[in-house]
Amino acid sequence: MSKRFVLTVAAGGCIIISSALLLLNWERVFGDYRPIQTATAVFKLEVGSQEVAKTTDSDDALHYMVKKGHLDEYIQLMNKKGYVLKEKDIDHNRLVFNDGQENQQIYYKRFARKYTMIDGEG
Repeated sequence: MSKRFVLTVAAGGCIIISSALLLLNWERVFGDYRPIQTATAVFKLEVGSQEVAKTTDSDDALHYMVKKGHLDEYIQLMNKKGYVLKEKDIDHNRLVFNDGQENQQIYYKRFARKYTMIDGEG
């Protein structure tokens, strides 16, 4: 057998084994976020024309994802829903919105290096 064939088979085996380990331990790698839905949200942000992508975690809680540094796009989405930004607390990663009756605190955090994951409203 040629060296090229052996290297190809070895690389393929390594990819299969690492993929199997990733699928078995996805919660450890991705946290509470579902890998397929998270990958779909990243695809919508990068390739699709969406500026804000929706995703859910393992408890079916709604989350929004934006590119890092693009929180204004999420704020515009909330403005369209009738919420007004009352406070932007960067030190505690918190946004406070008012819907006319009560205040609603929404927390966000960095996800991977290029994205920000925002807790869903309500």
